[in-house]
Amino acid sequence: MNALADAPGRTESPLRIETSRFGALEVPPERLYDFPEGLLGFERVAQFALLEHPGGGGIEWLQAVSRPSLAFVVTDPRPYFPDYRVPVRREDLAGIGLEDPAEGVVRVILWVPDDPLQATANLQGPVLLNPRTRRGRQLVLDEGPYTTRHRLFATG
Repeated sequence: MNALADAPGRTESPLRIETSRFGALEVPPERLYDFPEGLLGFERVAQFALLEHPGGGGIEWLQAVSRPSLAFVVTDPRPYFPDYRVPVRREDLAGIGLEDPAEGVVRVILWVPDDPLQATANLQGPVLLNPRTRRGRQLVLDEGPYTTRHRLFATG
């Protein structure tokens, strides 16, 4: 973590970013996350902004700071999958400076087709965020019951 960012009395300014979905935005520093390893398939994109979805509903966007057209729809998995647990190892957390897993934030990437009732969540590749250090990491859960396409809504 940047030692200057922790200096008493120091305030950071919002970062202005361009997005293809929402236009130009002023993003407060606490919503910016560095991903030292990037995300799967986008390893060279290292900084993302966690944006609230204008319509709310627990949906957020993980927007690449340097690429206006690159954004992922994400959500907290707990309302949809109450039993979902991310098995983490110390080394999974060390890269983002997370000592206590309870202080971390978990988001999953959604796939939302034209019919939102068919939306799925990638439970095999959760995104871990450390709000204190503002670093994030995507995990790949090789073992366990999770896949990349868990349905959010039951269909009748």
